[in-house]
Amino acid sequence: MRWEELSVPDIEQLDRDRTVLVLPIGSVEQHGRHLPLGTDTLLATSVCCAAAERLSGKVAVLPPPWYGFSPHHMRFAGTVTLRAETLMALVEDVVASLVAHGFRRLLVVNGHGGNVGLIDVLSSTLGHKFRGKSRIATLTYFQLARDAIAKLRKSQPGGMGHACEFETAMMQHIRPKLVAIDRAKVTYPQTGSAYLSTDLLGGSRARTYHDFSDLSESGTFGDPTLASPEAGAQFHAAVVDELVGFIEDFARWRVPE
Repeated sequence: MRWEELSVPDIEQLDRDRTVLVLPIGSVEQHGRHLPLGTDTLLATSVCCAAAERLSGKVAVLPPPWYGFSPHHMRFAGTVTLRAETLMALVEDVVASLVAHGFRRLLVVNGHGGNVGLIDVLSSTLGHKFRGKSRIATLTYFQLARDAIAKLRKSQPGGMGHACEFETAMMQHIRPKLVAIDRAKVTYPQTGSAYLSTDLLGGSRARTYHDFSDLSESGTFGDPTLASPEAGAQFHAAVVDELVGFIEDFARWRVPE
């Protein structure tokens, strides 16, 4: 169920206690020389809609707000960034509207690395604000499916970071006409420290600001040449499986009174 395609009577019939409302968020930012600016939002929305299809009648997917927190990409043409407080206020306003209509299970599904810290804060602030009214959870889909993705990857550590094997393959699967693979560049960024990683699945043990243009001339972190539509279908299916499993579990979480 796509929220924007439903009517008022459709919404009125949804079970407020059991229906899980899902809000995908991503970004509009550079994705190397070969992927579209909307990659993160397109992918987050795609996996959410696929999961909703599997859970027919139990999930409704909100339209994504498109823009995210992307100051680290602003030296590349086309990137549009919100301020951190703007994105957090936007998500809070969306959630507040849904809570006002009586919905008690809301999930934010993030597809952009730059939003990760913000959705961690939102899970706490919104959870506190709407305690007793609604249960709110946030996640980043590629972190949720980390183990499944790791089993499918071909690249070495550092080869899957941004506009990489993973994102390129996923886009080849869902929107192949938007991928210009002949323009793809391979970049294994060097952070200069074992405590810092640019790998999608690596996870840094410390936090610092990385301007992407300082580590990659093309804006790519990783090896997109390893991607294929077939690999993209496998990645996509693995993510959707994990997301379906989480939503089924989330639907049983107690809403504290």
